[in-house]
Amino acid sequence: MDASTLEYYLAAMVIAFLMDITLGEPRGPLLIIHPVVLCGKVSSRLFRPGGKGFGALLWFVSVIPILATYYLIPRLLLMINIIAGFIIYAYILKLTFSYKLMRDYAVRILRKIELGDLDGARSLTQEIVRRNVWELDPEHLVSAVIESMSESFVDGFLSPLFYYAILGLPGALLQRLSNTMDSMVGYRGWPYEDVGWFSAMIDTALNYIPARLSVVVIAIASFLTGLDWRGSVRVALREHGKVQSLNSGWPMAAFAGALGVTLEKVGRYRIIGGGRGLDSTALRLSIKLFDVSTAIALIIVSALLAMRIAVLPLMY
Repeated sequence: MDASTLEYYLAAMVIAFLMDITLGEPRGPLLIIHPVVLCGKVSSRLFRPGGKGFGALLWFVSVIPILATYYLIPRLLLMINIIAGFIIYAYILKLTFSYKLMRDYAVRILRKIELGDLDGARSLTQEIVRRNVWELDPEHLVSAVIESMSESFVDGFLSPLFYYAILGLPGALLQRLSNTMDSMVGYRGWPYEDVGWFSAMIDTALNYIPARLSVVVIAIASFLTGLDWRGSVRVALREHGKVQSLNSGWPMAAFAGALGVTLEKVGRYRIIGGGRGLDSTALRLSIKLFDVSTAIALIIVSALLAMRIAVLPLMY
């Protein structure tokens, strides 16, 4: 194994994670040049109703130039100044995943609920879900937050780092930008369905393995936090198909089983994980599960990095 290559990857990931915890999401000029923001702007500018061929072209035009640019910038800087190039590499990696943002939302919503400020909790929840939260009772409101946390764990954290372990920074960028394209155009019905099919297909394919790997991660985290790890696995295997998405049902069902709760999006799906009430206690436990799952994910990604570098000791 090339120890220096492994150390480089691990150090970049650790620094990127620390940047996420301390700096949070970029603001001002840094937000304008965020690769996700740029990808969204390009796809919005070029979008028009069209066929599947145009949908594939839209994906390539929106993703590949940005991916190449944000991969080449730190590589070129490394040739000029190793420290500067490494820091920029780590910062761009940080832009491909997010832990702090979702956790902060969940904590703020929990505080609002504990203070009895349901309108404040609904207002914050509406920023992270698409359903109309103003129609939800308190239990369905908590359900929406837990569902979002579990989905975000895969889409926004485990999946980009999984591809970082396999393909380096280009892999992390590919997953993040693909997820962005799916959120921009991957909808059913006119005018998106034909145009968005390619973006939806790529996003589904990329998240296929991480979504299922998340069950292992969440089960280990459940065991370590004293939650029901057996229930986590059992419910994930039994209930993941209740959700229309091929992937998102796995982490949602794993969370439901670990917490012993039933998660429901009225009129869409109902994931039966147990009869525990969906209250502030359940939300607090879900945040703890989210935290420990994140730590376990970092350990597993580190192991994947070591295995990949042992087989193919190249730097991307």
